[in-house]
Amino acid sequence: MDRLSKITLTLFMFLIISISSFAQSNSGWGIKGGLNYNSNGKYFRDAELVLSDPLNNWGYNLGLFGKFEAGPLFVRPEIIYTQLNSEINAIQFRTERLDVPLLVGLNVLGPVISVFAGPALHYTIEDNLKSVGYEKYNLGYQFGIGLNFNNLGLDLRYERELNDQNIDIDNVFTGDGDFKYQQITINMSIKF
Repeated sequence: MDRLSKITLTLFMFLIISISSFAQSNSGWGIKGGLNYNSNGKYFRDAELVLSDPLNNWGYNLGLFGKFEAGPLFVRPEIIYTQLNSEINAIQFRTERLDVPLLVGLNVLGPVISVFAGPALHYTIEDNLKSVGYEKYNLGYQFGIGLNFNNLGLDLRYERELNDQNIDIDNVFTGDGDFKYQQITINMSIKF
């Protein structure tokens, strides 16, 4: 199965899950937005950059989501426009992409605190890294924790983009593995 077929199948499954999940109670959709900090896996170098130039690798994200609950479990498909900033060898790069995460979560303390994780499909709209062979389509994963106050939400996430899905599990958290972008995001959401 070629890459385009896999992406088409993933989007089709996303649509089917979204439509079938509307029948669940406490389901809804909403808007979300937030800030992200992008890293290329060198957190100590990035920490120095934050101290010297706090706005260096900050970006933002805006999007739509659905949240479909079934008891303590929920499914949360999203479609998000993300703008990332990166610095590689003292050169600034800007990336604009469309992200489609499909998160599965668990309400830990009632509906107030939740944890979630899932895969994310990334489509690059514009990227300064095209000249070095950056792929337009990529897969990644996200996980995080959320606070929910009725229809308002706040979540903190970690996301990592896979590079040809080659994973060296010893290097997943050190940034020395076969990965591209990774980011930490803080988001606010409103469910209608």
